[in-house]
This record gives sequence, C-alpha cells and structure tokens, in this order.
Amino acid sequence: MVDVVQFRGAENKTRVEINYAFPDTTLTYALKPNGFEGVLFCEIRFTAPGTDTVIDQWLTGGMSASSHPKHQHYFTGLRKITLEPGEWNASITVRDMVDTTRVLHSSFPVSVRGFGLRLDVSDIMFTLPRTAASPESFSRNGVDASPNPRAEMVGTDPSVSIYMECYNALVNGLDTVHLKYEILDYAQQEVMTSFAKLKGSSDGLVVREDIPAGVLSTGVYTLAVSVVSADRQTVLATTKKRFYILNPELPPENRALHTEEQRFTNSEWSTCTGTQLQEELEMCLVLATGIEKQTLEGLTDDRAKQRFLFRFWLERDPNPETPQNERLDEFRKMKERANAFYTPNSKLPGWRTDRGRVLMKYGVPTQIIQHVQDIDTKPYEEWFYQGMQGGVYFYFVDTNLLQNHRLVHSTMLGEVRNENWFSLYAKAFSPNPNPTESLQPSQR
Repeated sequence: MVDVVQFRGAENKTRVEINYAFPDTTLTYALKPNGFEGVLFCEIRFTAPGTDTVIDQWLTGGMSASSHPKHQHYFTGLRKITLEPGEWNASITVRDMVDTTRVLHSSFPVSVRGFGLRLDVSDIMFTLPRTAASPESFSRNGVDASPNPRAEMVGTDPSVSIYMECYNALVNGLDTVHLKYEILDYAQQEVMTSFAKLKGSSDGLVVREDIPAGVLSTGVYTLAVSVVSADRQTVLATTKKRFYILNPELPPENRALHTEEQRFTNSEWSTCTGTQLQEELEMCLVLATGIEKQTLEGLTDDRAKQRFLFRFWLERDPNPETPQNERLDEFRKMKERANAFYTPNSKLPGWRTDRGRVLMKYGVPTQIIQHVQDIDTKPYEEWFYQGMQGGVYFYFVDTNLLQNHRLVHSTMLGEVRNENWFSLYAKAFSPNPNPTESLQPSQR
C-alpha cells in the first residue's frame, strides 16, 4: 500500500512523502544466522514533460522467526522527495531480492501542489496511535508521526490519528485559528464534529491529533479538516481524505434509504459551479448519447446542469447501492492518465486530445504500438482493444509533428473510418499534410 502526502518544501518546491506498508507475508524469506530475512528492492520514478526524471531507490524488508509466517503485522516506511509543482507521473517497481522473479510494477499520476503565501494546509497524513515504542525515524517536528498508509483504524475503541501542517497564519495576521474536524459517512453526511484551538505562533504549525472514533461502526468514512477563523464563521483552508473503521464490536450499519433529492443534495454535483461545472459538462460529452447531448444544449440554469450531471453519472453507476461510482472513478483516473501522458507542447490538456478522449471513453488499450518518426513516416500509434467488437483498432498520427496525435482511422463503429489513412496522414511527404475532409465519424 502506498500513500502520497504533500507538504510545503523550501524554495517554492513541494516535499512529497511516499508512505508505504506491506504485510509480513509479502516477503520471501531466506535463512540467516539470526533468523529468516526478507528484502525488497524499491524504486520510484517521477517524470514530467520538460523536466528531469527524479529517481529514488532503497532496500526494505524485515525478519521472521519462520520461513512461512502467518500474518502478524505490517512493515512500514517512508521516503521524501522534493518536486516542482505540476503534473507528474509516478512509476513504482518493487523486486523481491530473495526470489527475483517476483516483481511488481505500478504507475499513477500525481498532481503536485504549490504552497504560496495564503493560509494553507498540507495533506492529511494518517498515523498510528502514539506509543512509546514508535521508531525515532518517524518523529517529526518534535512529535511522533508513524505513518499509516493503509488508512485503517482498527480495534474496539479506535481513534483517527493524523499529522498535518498549517502554513502562513502569522503572515496573514491570524494569531489564533480553530481547526474543525468533521467525519462524514459513506453518503457524505456529518456524523461527528469537533474543534481545537490553534495558536499562530509561527508560519509553520504542526497538527498531531488522535480523534476518538469508538462510536463509529465498521465502514468507509471521510475526514475533513478545516482551518476556520477565531469566531468559527469563515473557512480559511480545508482538506479531506478517506479512511476505514474496522471495529469488530460494531458491524456495518444497513444503508439508509434516501430520496433522489436527498442523494442529489448530498452529492458533489450540488456544489459544482463555475469553471469546474463547465469542465465536468464538457468531459461528460465524451460518453454522452445523442439525446443526452441535445438535452444538455437546452440547459441554461446551473442547477439544471448540476442535476443533469447527477443523473448522467447515476445511470452509469454499476452499483448504485455503494457510495462509490466505479465508472466515474475510472473515468477520472483515465483523465489524469491522459493529462500525464498526452499533453502536447501546445499545453492543450491531454484529456482534450484525441488519444485522451479515446482513453477516457474506452479505457486502457490491450496493446499500444508506437512508431517513431523516420525519413518516410510521421510518428503514429496503433491502439488495439481486444474485448470490443471482437477486437478493434485505433490509429493516431502526429500530422503536425507537435506531439498531438490525431485519430485518423478506427475499426470501432461510430468512430473516424478511413482505410487510406496511412497514405493520407502518415507519409512524411503527403500532398496535403493536414487534410480534414475524411476525419468524420463513419455512419456505420
């Protein structure tokens, strides 16, 4: 398990912490003089267009009294990396050093925040409850902060333990603020709220809190932490993060029934406004049917547009009885992937490019073949999806050599279809280097 937590760094950079944990049963153990030892080699690479790759490598592992132990605990660690604010892609490789055939690869986009002069807060870092046995390496700013990247609060009397930082209180003339801790249930309804006073003695304040949660049933929750003014009327900064309660004495509660109006009011769409609302509407056009597009064109009121988004994604939720919309989560994950990999030199967001649209609509291809530029051919890509229509292809060509590949042909029904795409678009010396008359969806 990996949790990425961001804090303010030096010289306008951001300190990105990689908190990780793995169960003792993950390791392959080899016999050593003092017991059985397992070792993992770990590497993480951060890449972004136009910047140097940032690489961190380390060894981690642990000891066991048996070569095949039963699960008893997790090994935990953290790494610190300094990055410029912007869009990065993180790639993680983990190799078992005892059985080197066991290798794990994973990648995910990371949007690195910038911290300016306004009052702001770091990400929430979930920690283990404070104990006298906590390693000294996990102490920071004078307090114990052993990371809990699993975000699980376990036991019959659990507490939600966190570490975070608050910045720029004094520079904004705030010598006293309050922290508001809200715990929200799966429907984003408030179940617990508490306040704590925070004295603005410097422009870098430490927050280390153990919030009692023994009354909460087993389930998924969200912790929202807000910095509010001394009179508790104005929210100055806020951040939130999901966590899990595992209480063996309080099993999950039955899901309460809500009317559609209540579900809409509790959804993220009811508060979606301004540029965020416009972008969400533009993104949904990637999946919208013809009738849905016509309906959207006739909407002028923001409230009506919010309700449209609510129903649009509700109809695509594979399991409406759960708090998560897996289709929406996957759609947004593909958007982040598109922004990380397909943002061209023109700075057009990757999700607005042809490759981004196809990625968001159909998901990650089964296979991608990239053809680099040579003396006769422009750069182009072949995407193959095995599970649709018995196998479909998409062909993208960088017609203008600006790293913005255009979809020029596909065997997918309803997409651009042009069997002569290679001669028209991929040849380096095409008579018309940027033809448009054939880039229309087929009528099949």
